[in-house]
Amino acid sequence: MYVFKPLATLLIIAIAFQDWAHSRSACSQWILIGLCFALVGDVLLIWPNQFFLAGLTAFLFTHVAYLIAFTRDCRFPASLPIWMIYLVVAAAFFVILFPTLPAALRVPVAVYAGVLSTMAGQAMGRFLLRRSRSTLCAAIGAFLFLLSDLLLAFHRFHRPLLYSTIFILVPYYIGQWFIASSTAAPPVSRPR
Repeated sequence: MYVFKPLATLLIIAIAFQDWAHSRSACSQWILIGLCFALVGDVLLIWPNQFFLAGLTAFLFTHVAYLIAFTRDCRFPASLPIWMIYLVVAAAFFVILFPTLPAALRVPVAVYAGVLSTMAGQAMGRFLLRRSRSTLCAAIGAFLFLLSDLLLAFHRFHRPLLYSTIFILVPYYIGQWFIASSTAAPPVSRPR
């Protein structure tokens, strides 16, 4: 686990780096920055008991970078109703977790949940506004990232989940892969 978690993220970073090197777009650049913060978070959370807050902070910066990426080509919020739905879902989970959250983590987790749901809501709203392959990939990836983090929070602070590693890490890495894949430039059509 110590090797495979960071290695998987490094491979996803390589995808985004290759796409950024080709396109040099601001969106790709911010996704690449977000993935680098995610790598730091992955390494820190190998030891969750010692570095949970530091890992949470690294992932907070991941979501901020993704949010910046998803506002390079459309307004914020891209869709107010979608953003509100994502916020309500995050708030509902926070209410469920609140009684079992350590007091020192209540504010950091609330801030994190707000930023995470804002990023994911912006990604979905952006897809509904722009309707492209890349925005669809970003929306799917952001949703899976949100799902993974909700399951992680439920497992860590409310009730342990059976097969938690699979249910948490599979959507996380698939989500990160989708977000990285959203940086790919659309194929150039050849003249006939």
